[in-house]
Amino acid sequence: PAYEFAMILDADLRKRKLRDRVPMTYVTAEPYIGHMGLGGVGDSKGLLESELRQRHIKWITNARVTAVEAGKVKVDEVDGKGTVSQSHELPFSYSMLLPAFTGVDAVRGIEGLTNPRGFILIDEHQRNPTFRNIFSAGVCVAIPPVEATPVPTGAPKTGFMIESMVTAIAHNLRDELAGREGKARATWNAVCLADMGDTGAAFVALPQIPPRNVTWARVGKWVHLAKIAFEKYYLRKMRTGNTDPIYEKYVMKALGIERLKSEGKPH
Repeated sequence: PAYEFAMILDADLRKRKLRDRVPMTYVTAEPYIGHMGLGGVGDSKGLLESELRQRHIKWITNARVTAVEAGKVKVDEVDGKGTVSQSHELPFSYSMLLPAFTGVDAVRGIEGLTNPRGFILIDEHQRNPTFRNIFSAGVCVAIPPVEATPVPTGAPKTGFMIESMVTAIAHNLRDELAGREGKARATWNAVCLADMGDTGAAFVALPQIPPRNVTWARVGKWVHLAKIAFEKYYLRKMRTGNTDPIYEKYVMKALGIERLKSEGKPH
């Protein structure tokens, strides 16, 4: 979302012929541009760095925000060992900050249910190991970082990944109610269309957490158009209540993108 926001803002300012009056800096905890909490996807580093350069958006990686004051934000940039290598004081007229996520107060601190950040612990079947009547999906799920980084960078939970979690839970709940052991496992595949206002970036990571079977990334105006088309298509699915139409299922399967892991196959 942060990449999208920065580039959509850039595109809007250029459209209004105001871009030359607005310097922009992208500040991120990621060790490099295009990491996205995933260790990168294909050539996401090169693709997104190129987009930022073309848009004259500066960046600071391995960054920790230390203070936000009226009209300025203070940022420490660290090296590979986590030692502060440079401090920045960035003036701003408009800024957007995404704080580190935590779980909600209602469950945070319950031993066996959540990790120290308050996210729900689950096994491979989306079930909490301690409280067996609790299944969990989505942003509230505890997922370890894909790798250690100088500034902690959490793994994102993308839309199709969450759909696969919910599908696994639905299958497992059905089996539990029928007196059978739930064995469905979500694939956690990631399919992402990132809109940048006048262009976009498409990422496919199967599965989202490396090592992966498929890693693919592309940038182009077609992604922007595809994102608009997908939004209209997705809203129509929600209105009609047909969340998994047969034609979508077969198209995704043909591309090797499935919601559930096949039993008996190594993953």
